[in-house]
Amino acid sequence: RTLILSVVDLRAYVLDGDKEPNFVGLQRGGFGNPFDVTTMSGRPMTEDMSISITDSLEDVGYRVVDAQGESNIDNLTRIAADEDGSRIVLLQVHDWKSDIYMSTTLHCDMRLQVLDGDGEMLAENQMRFVQAIGGAHMGAEKNSQTVSDEFARRMGYLFNKKEVRSALE
Repeated sequence: RTLILSVVDLRAYVLDGDKEPNFVGLQRGGFGNPFDVTTMSGRPMTEDMSISITDSLEDVGYRVVDAQGESNIDNLTRIAADEDGSRIVLLQVHDWKSDIYMSTTLHCDMRLQVLDGDGEMLAENQMRFVQAIGGAHMGAEKNSQTVSDEFARRMGYLFNKKEVRSALE
């Protein structure tokens, strides 16, 4: 089955130009002063998310066509028609950032939609929270791994809802 995947960055602080698209969170210094943390790749965060999701979906047998950042349903259905796509997977990222000081706090607001090739909604799942996900570590690499692991866990939550799994079959 061919899926059309679009991960759309709708983070207000990126859209208004306050933060760059590769912004992933804050690391605070000894007095709590914040420093921006960006993607290791230098690419926009949602592009890295799309690559990760594509790899996971391809690992279980899907063919994935990347429509990165496209949110217009008419455009997505045209891509689906051109690519013989039977499903459109749209992930809207309204918030995703870590805030690391004495502990690591994750801010998340995402909506996953699965549509058929004609743009009709088949299933959706969403999550919205601000949650401590563990203690902060000395060294950026360990903090990065903690947040990456949390991303994998949260994507599992979004995709493993029964209705979403059924819509992708």
